[in-house]
Amino acid sequence: MKLRKFNQNKLWRDNLVDRMEQMGSKIHCLALNDQDFSDQLKIKFLEEAHEVCNAQTKQALIEELADIMEVISSLCDVHHFTMQDIISAQTKKAQDRGGFQGRKFVTIAEHQEGSFGEKYCLADPEKYPEIID
Repeated sequence: MKLRKFNQNKLWRDNLVDRMEQMGSKIHCLALNDQDFSDQLKIKFLEEAHEVCNAQTKQALIEELADIMEVISSLCDVHHFTMQDIISAQTKKAQDRGGFQGRKFVTIAEHQEGSFGEKYCLADPEKYPEIID
């Protein structure tokens, strides 16, 4: 039987590789060093984040968020910190800055010249374009 080849160039879950090979596929893999693994996990995070955004049902959203949690867990492992470290940082940020429960969607922010807010926006003009009246 002839096999058709398809470029992947992405991180796969371990059991998926095994399952596909059991079904007759030939999967070519590389073992990544810590830096390459970390880089690929960050790419995988973005892929999964897009899938979260495209989820149409509650169950699909749960599944995609589970994938993100798996990526986060793997990033913790490769960088030698724990989920509790992340939760502690989340708690501190929530105490200092609040959460998102208030659903405050900011359309425009006006900052005084020389202020932190102005400098923050000017540092990333693609993300925060200035409105010229």
